[in-house]
Amino acid sequence: MAFEILDALKKDQHILVEAGVGIGKSYAYLVPLLLYNHYTGKPAVIATSTIALQEQLLNDAAALQELLETQCKVTLAKGQTNYFCRRRADEYLARPDAEMADALRELIGKGCQDRADFPGDLPSGVWDRLCILRYGHSCWNCRHPCAYRRMREDIRFTDGIVICNQDFLTAHLQKLFRGQDGLINKTVEVVVIDEAHNLEGKVRSATTERISQSGLLKMIKEAQNDVMPTEQPYIQKDLDTAQRAVRAFFQCLQRQMQRQIADSAQDMKYAERFFFHADSEALPLLSGMAEALDSLSENIQVYSSYDLRRGGRYSGADDFYAKAEEFSDMVSDLGSSLLWIEKRGNSAELVYCPENTRDIISNLYFRGDVCTILTSATLTNAAQGSFPERYAYFISNTGFPLDENGFLSGPKPSPFPYDEHAMVYYCDDLPHPREDHGAFIQRGVERLIEILEISNGKALVLFTAKTDLEEVYTLLLRRNLPYKILVQQPGASQDQVLSEFRNDMNSVLLGTGAYWEGIDIRGKSLSNLVIFRLPFPVPDPIIEHKVSLAKDGLMDVRVPEMIIKLKQGIGRLIRSFSDKGIVSIIDPRLRDQPKERYHDAVWASIPIHNRTTSLAELRVFYHSLMDEAN
Repeated sequence: MAFEILDALKKDQHILVEAGVGIGKSYAYLVPLLLYNHYTGKPAVIATSTIALQEQLLNDAAALQELLETQCKVTLAKGQTNYFCRRRADEYLARPDAEMADALRELIGKGCQDRADFPGDLPSGVWDRLCILRYGHSCWNCRHPCAYRRMREDIRFTDGIVICNQDFLTAHLQKLFRGQDGLINKTVEVVVIDEAHNLEGKVRSATTERISQSGLLKMIKEAQNDVMPTEQPYIQKDLDTAQRAVRAFFQCLQRQMQRQIADSAQDMKYAERFFFHADSEALPLLSGMAEALDSLSENIQVYSSYDLRRGGRYSGADDFYAKAEEFSDMVSDLGSSLLWIEKRGNSAELVYCPENTRDIISNLYFRGDVCTILTSATLTNAAQGSFPERYAYFISNTGFPLDENGFLSGPKPSPFPYDEHAMVYYCDDLPHPREDHGAFIQRGVERLIEILEISNGKALVLFTAKTDLEEVYTLLLRRNLPYKILVQQPGASQDQVLSEFRNDMNSVLLGTGAYWEGIDIRGKSLSNLVIFRLPFPVPDPIIEHKVSLAKDGLMDVRVPEMIIKLKQGIGRLIRSFSDKGIVSIIDPRLRDQPKERYHDAVWASIPIHNRTTSLAELRVFYHSLMDEAN
């Protein structure tokens, strides 16, 4: 892999390579990058989607530099919410109800600025009041030393390697594409995208806009404040019209969302994304709101204080004008945008992004002067066929070039002894999870309990839907099982529940979402991995848009999405050469007879080929593994 990356650098090619767990893929690109920097003096960027990997790469680079005898400056550029803001902290600590106030003052006095410098048990709500939320012009006038500002200044001129997240790199490339100054040294010609299976989602997120009723009404109010009291009567009619239009449109969104929740299958109960239907009610309200906002913004621009805006201060009028113009442009060309509804608390937001995410990725990452190296453990959607066929879904989503500018590397399989250390159990006697969901849950829980008895806990159970997780958790608690049942906690940080899972050898952890790819737990604590239902994507406007463009929505979109996520989930079990255990897939759709269309493709993609439908055989295999370990 390292040699292929070196060849790609020499030939100025982009390279795509799936690298299985345990081959040392970070070394495979760090060695070429460090040598590239050493001999050319040019900067480079590595972008990932998790902080854990970024911090690991910082340590790996330090170890390699000692071996390679290079002296490249490596800068870790985490997202702004990972850094402390003194101004916001002072505001919070001035409150009489501030939590941990004395401890925070002591840490601040010692110069702590990074989230990692603060206690791990600091409530997430407290950190949200301390961190940087909006880095901007006002930060340059701040009199307090700021680690984030120093980092931002450093990376604009560095001749070393910057490690950041994919969102930050995408924002940098977008600025360069628009002819603006970037966030990183603009002479960068080499970037590495690790965890590249997330790139499409990250770029779509970077080009996504959202509007809410409360946000729009607040923006209107701030813009109105720029108008002198004597001029207010001249904007009042447009102001009233715009406010009515905003409320009417978002009431329509709320009705659409509630109808979908009430009429939908089980999976939509806790969905975040819902479909926006441009029907005979919603479309006129959407157009009317755009026109009302546009008319009000122009009127406010006429009557707002010119002296205020000329003085360089923040202007609500200018901000509102820009937002209204952008929104009006989107509504006038609805065909080029993808719209959906998102639930925020009890409210509905309108979210939209360009339809052509593939073209945006191609323009940012595969054109111009940058050589892009993409890698992940889960990039292929098939285990057989030509390389373009095996990488077909990723290529379709990102526009990776298949001409002389792009090189597809053969997937590098994990060196771990999967078939000696692991076995997959699958069942063919359960109800269909969608056609008879209630019966599937009931009998699936009974099967899960039998599987847990084999290992006496020590299990991570992964779900595709939060509804399934909650139902199974409730049913397991009623059974008074002889091991603690833990469940994924709301919020971003999962450190506490993961620590409890590691320390309580026989516990069982139920999770969804990020647990499919963000967990690295080695040893016996996780020696039983259970997939509770195949991870087909739940109904989602983005997935349905892809399906609408595909010749075969099932095999070209839904199955590749499922296979990639299934591989990520199964990858939680074997994390080292010494790890051993079992995988169970509680879903009848992988039965051997009658076969589903995707049967062979799924089984060929799973790295563990040792499989059984017999719980007795699974039990014998598991206990033989544990006897060997002892």
